Amino acid sequence: MITATLSLQEESMKTNRNFRVASDVGGTFTDSIAYDAETRVITVSKVSTTPENRAKGTAEGLRKALALQGATGADVSYVGHGMTTATNAVIQRNGAKTAFLTNKGFRDLLEIGRQNRPTLFDISVVRPEPLVPRELSFTAEGRLDHTGAELIPLNEGEVRDAARQMAAAGVEAVGILFLHSYTNPAHERRASDILKEELPGVAICASTDINSEFREYERASTTVLNAYLRPVMETYLQSLSGILQDAEEGLGLSEDRPVMVMDAAGGLMQLDSAREKPVHTVLSGPAGGVVAAAYVADAADIPDIITMDIGGTSTDISLIRNGQPEITRSASLETVPIQLPVIDINAIGAGGGSIAWIDEGGALRVGPMSAEAVPGPVCYGRGGDRPTVTDANIVLGRFDGKSRLGGSMELDAKSAARVIERDIAAPLGLSIEEAAAGILRVAHANMVRGIRVVSVERGYDPRDFALVPFGGAGPMHGSPVARDLKMPKVMVPPTPGILCAMGQLISDLRHDLVETHISLFEELGERGAKILIDRLSARAESYLIADGVPEDRRAFEIKIDLRYEGQSFALPVPTNPAETGWWDALPAAFNDAHMARFGHADPTAPLEVVGVNVTGIGKIEKPQLPEVEAGEKTPPQNALLGQRKIYFEPGDSGDKGAWHPSQIWARDSLLAGNVITGPAAIEEVSSTTILYPGDRALVLATGSVIVEVAQ
Repeated sequence: MITATLSLQEESMKTNRNFRVASDVGGTFTDSIAYDAETRVITVSKVSTTPENRAKGTAEGLRKALALQGATGADVSYVGHGMTTATNAVIQRNGAKTAFLTNKGFRDLLEIGRQNRPTLFDISVVRPEPLVPRELSFTAEGRLDHTGAELIPLNEGEVRDAARQMAAAGVEAVGILFLHSYTNPAHERRASDILKEELPGVAICASTDINSEFREYERASTTVLNAYLRPVMETYLQSLSGILQDAEEGLGLSEDRPVMVMDAAGGLMQLDSAREKPVHTVLSGPAGGVVAAAYVADAADIPDIITMDIGGTSTDISLIRNGQPEITRSASLETVPIQLPVIDINAIGAGGGSIAWIDEGGALRVGPMSAEAVPGPVCYGRGGDRPTVTDANIVLGRFDGKSRLGGSMELDAKSAARVIERDIAAPLGLSIEEAAAGILRVAHANMVRGIRVVSVERGYDPRDFALVPFGGAGPMHGSPVARDLKMPKVMVPPTPGILCAMGQLISDLRHDLVETHISLFEELGERGAKILIDRLSARAESYLIADGVPEDRRAFEIKIDLRYEGQSFALPVPTNPAETGWWDALPAAFNDAHMARFGHADPTAPLEVVGVNVTGIGKIEKPQLPEVEAGEKTPPQNALLGQRKIYFEPGDSGDKGAWHPSQIWARDSLLAGNVITGPAAIEEVSSTTILYPGDRALVLATGSVIVEVAQ
């Protein structure tokens, strides 16, 4: 429960205050959270993202969240941060001017790629602009074989010639990839040293410093992406650090206070690490929400969930089994492959700011274009002139013109209705309610397809999971999406609009190390595998020691990449070498994983080890979420804000949409055990939960709201 009552503020006004704060910078809003470790009070703020310098919006949001508890930056002991800086740089192609150095004969490695086509038969598809143009791709003679043995020495003169050409072109960053360097980094190390000598001030990134796996194209793409982002991230993080320490414009944060950045695998990294390896911060914001959702669901004894994070620009979807997010090492951003451990998130272009439009065939479409923070949806009154999902929601009464989005932003319902009438209703011959409801139904269909990708297409039945909607718009759309998928339960977490920021308060430090080692399972054997695991574990532990993590808070997760002999791709299988018989148990575990993922397995086929993964984890002290005071089944009268009519769209049964008188409840005033039946709306600072007719919501002591969805 979010609260900022005077009594609690007075209680928290004491010396040695210990506040943990975090922010998540999205495309439309910047969400911030402040947690008092002594009183367990949580306060939140939601401000518009400042595209000209996103660090300014971060500082503003954190100040507001702290001010609600009478605190300042001087009371802060920890700052967590998630952002879209790296993601936006790739999408908008405004990263550094980057060059690429590789083996002679492989200049076009990045151009050729894997020959994947987004649509197989569409001859009009235009590939996105590459991060490195061909004229900035250079080569040098030198070659290693697959074992790391040198076949041809590195031609240092050609490396220096390439450096001089790079300097003349004014490059700001360089990515280096030599074949088979994952088995022997000597050539890359020497080339890196030469380039640093010849190109002072230019960011130099060698592939073995970013990723030690095979598959040269994916490793090259990841390395170039890291180089492309280095100068951008350096500028942003320097600005962020400066503003946070500035007493007038920022927080007045002490220099010795840790600022941790969320990485895409759901862990935290120090500011210096984020500067050196910014590719790890791609998709860092959504990762925070997934981690927080798993944490809150665990508190509610719900281990299997599907998260649906609906922001202003996109919906980010992920699946969590047994409390653990799914991790993948084969992700992509705007067709740029990323070969790093990341939380498996399916991002689709459907958010509160997604624009509704009519295509050439006369069909209603929603997204992927977004009104973003500026100008934003029409109802924000900032110059937006195209209908969005948020405009449809206000027209249908999901919130009204008296609402204050994020606690302060006034909404213009009349302008939203005017634009929907002009652009959607009139051209399609619909009433304004039918047009607005149509916008929501199309958006919901997009979200349903996105959930099927992470569930049905991977062998999971969504009916076995609870849907956890969050983000500013998530709880508004949770019930209809769950109904379409026949999911019986929706869990709305506390502070749903700020959940990504909360993830940065509860995530652990994380170092993911991966090493390729290809051999038959029987030939490598337990002893050989243990040597590989021990080597990576020692490296991971050295990183945790450097981070200052005490020994009793260090943990290690180990996975072995396995495949059937002759396959191209492997599956990671978790294991624990401390357990007796761990090695002999791996084949059965792999066959089970293969059956679950692909629907078949062959226990008689020989297995091949592809690599070893070791994750070093520095466990942090998790904040204790405030408990909601116990109440009766009937909510207290002071929680009822009033009543208004809400229009609910028709379902698949053929019934018509209609306006329903609906009770409006204040979530901050609800008590544990309260039950609310739909139609209704539950409002709070960061979001609004919509209960459809027949839905039944129960408030838990943990602060979550469990919705039994009417089917």
